[in-house]
Amino acid sequence: MEKTKTNLNNLEVLSPAGNAEGFYAAINNGADAVYLGLSKFNARMKAENFSTDNIREFVKFAHTFGVKVYVTINTLFDDDNINDLIEMINEIIDAKIDAFIVQDLGVAYLLKSAFPGIILHASTQMGIHNLDGAKVAEKLGFSRIVLSRETSIQDIKQIKQNTNLEIEYFVQGALCVAFSGNCYLSALENGMSGNEGKCLQLCRLPYTNNKNNETSYALSTRDLCLLDNLKELIDAGVTSFKIEGRLRHAGYTATATNIYKNAINLIKCNKFNEKFIKNSKELLKITFSRGNFNNNAYLYHSAENEVMFSDYQNHIGTKIGIVKSVEPFKNDLFKVTISSSHNLADGDGLKIINPKTKTQVSSLGVGGVQKLQHNTFVFFTKNKFSSGLDVHLTQDSKNEEKLLKNTRKIKINIKIVANFGKKLKVFAENRFAKIYFESDENLEKAKNNPLSEEDFKSQFSKLGNTPFELSKFKVQTNGVFLPKSMLNKLRIKMVELLQNQTITENEKDLFIYFDDFALSQIKDTQITTNPKNICIVNSNNFEVSSNTIYVYLPDDFANCNALEIIEKVQPENFALCLPTIIRDADKFVFEKLLNSLPKNISIFVNNVGGLNYHSKYNLITSPLLNIKNKYAIKFLNTLNVSTICSSIETSADFSKTNNLVWFESGNFPVMTFAHCPYKVITKSNCTNCKFDDNLTYSSQSNKTYKIKRTKLSNCYFTLNKELFRENLQFNLKNFVH
Repeated sequence: MEKTKTNLNNLEVLSPAGNAEGFYAAINNGADAVYLGLSKFNARMKAENFSTDNIREFVKFAHTFGVKVYVTINTLFDDDNINDLIEMINEIIDAKIDAFIVQDLGVAYLLKSAFPGIILHASTQMGIHNLDGAKVAEKLGFSRIVLSRETSIQDIKQIKQNTNLEIEYFVQGALCVAFSGNCYLSALENGMSGNEGKCLQLCRLPYTNNKNNETSYALSTRDLCLLDNLKELIDAGVTSFKIEGRLRHAGYTATATNIYKNAINLIKCNKFNEKFIKNSKELLKITFSRGNFNNNAYLYHSAENEVMFSDYQNHIGTKIGIVKSVEPFKNDLFKVTISSSHNLADGDGLKIINPKTKTQVSSLGVGGVQKLQHNTFVFFTKNKFSSGLDVHLTQDSKNEEKLLKNTRKIKINIKIVANFGKKLKVFAENRFAKIYFESDENLEKAKNNPLSEEDFKSQFSKLGNTPFELSKFKVQTNGVFLPKSMLNKLRIKMVELLQNQTITENEKDLFIYFDDFALSQIKDTQITTNPKNICIVNSNNFEVSSNTIYVYLPDDFANCNALEIIEKVQPENFALCLPTIIRDADKFVFEKLLNSLPKNISIFVNNVGGLNYHSKYNLITSPLLNIKNKYAIKFLNTLNVSTICSSIETSADFSKTNNLVWFESGNFPVMTFAHCPYKVITKSNCTNCKFDDNLTYSSQSNKTYKIKRTKLSNCYFTLNKELFRENLQFNLKNFVH
């Protein structure tokens, strides 16, 4: 179904809030919505976060300005913390949250049943990146999907044209190297799961490849900045533009929010231009960036070449000059002279970088700055380094200070009717609400010096510490007198009534209640499982066992030997492995192979999108669907899925109790990539392909990971770890060879 063009008035700048300071920085700099986490069950547990006790006051402040608040419960859940989640949702029902961002399939299924009226957004951690995944989310009751960063522009258009879902897309901030929701490196190596908000960011550490023995930040990505693509994203159907950064400082939040809000406003009035983009990118680089930005995400096939940046893995800002001299001053201080294109000021942050070795020599904040002449500055520091090094600006104190002082206001119109012998009447309105009230007593006629229009305006316009500022003021009066103290009381009452009515209007459609009966029905629903031993193969070189399903994962879907394997086993013991990532032209390649096979085969599902095949094929869900609780199993049962592999991050007891398939041994994909590691390592391209199926990355702790490729229209790769785990009755072996 063809959808109408995006309404520019519905565009949303969505900002991160890791703490109260970030929350106010976002709202005061123009955010249309903020997303935040509570003290548990969110993917940024290292952030300061918010509590069930204070969340209502923050929401009321946001709703005063028509700003929406989305709460993240975007982690995976075990059965033993489901009750805690239900209790938490119950505690904040009255907080009037606008939506909850959810990753876990079971949690989504549970919440839509137990809390009628709840609004759910599908987290980017669900890995939704194509129309099939979007349709599954829509069936599950989501109203919005936060698309995986790997989603192409063509897939965004298809989702918009064929669903009623709102589309949210990351446009600024850090980019995970692994496909959303399928990074298990931190969990398997250190017991700290990214799917539980505890990621140790092992991707930002150095790794050595076996091709040239070079050690670099081979798994570290550039930060996103999609200002260049805003118009195209709008045309494709994106309405919410998300800024990453709940762990960033408030100055970052203020800067990014301000820039994207201005960008959207310029697009609306057709004044968006290259100069604005260029200047904005420089400010964004200063506030946080790991080198030059990734300007295209994975929107286009060629964009993957921008994704990785192996030279640096932390904030290096933007180069502003070089160190001219470093001289001993007194005690342990050094006098540093730099040439700089930036007008250096006290409080600015700098990093001194050796451009030859690409190493950070020093990081410092500057004070006592002296300007000697044009583009030459002096400051003093305890840090010692040499001349000739690059100077990078990592914090622009003046810009951040200015933005953090911004205060958001709502324009109001006031009308006063003050006639003697009658009660004073106050009319006030803003773009959300209007109020009317009268004084308690009738007004007296002034004996002398009646109140003028200016007298009324002077008192009613004292709105400095309120959310409002005066736009229009009108008075009808015929010579009355009131003490100024009474006018002040009336103004205070007006502000209180108008703010309360504004909040009420912005919350009138938010009604959630707890349905204990519906919850008990779901709890009583029986689980159906039909586990079987599973072995993943990519050739016909294996011994056949009658009680095993052989899942075929071709190296190349367009050129494979699936029929040879089916000749070796019965079709009912054969399953075709659905790739984790399937974008635009990939689906044609996959379905061409699928349509050439017998109809009674199964599909091994690695992504939510694969569940959309449930009406045509028998499905087997892989560990990459992250099944960790009974409610996820019950949801899969509604799609007639009964052969289910438990998450790699769950316990053996859970698998055994629920009769699920357990990953026992073999290579497991701890990361899935949409970029080509060979291009990163060998500096090659597709026309000069260097793939040889022999690439490995080794960590500084001497752990080696093999890189494997799956080829469709695009190539996808996995970082694999050899695992050997407890043997249960039903097992998955050799996830990849």
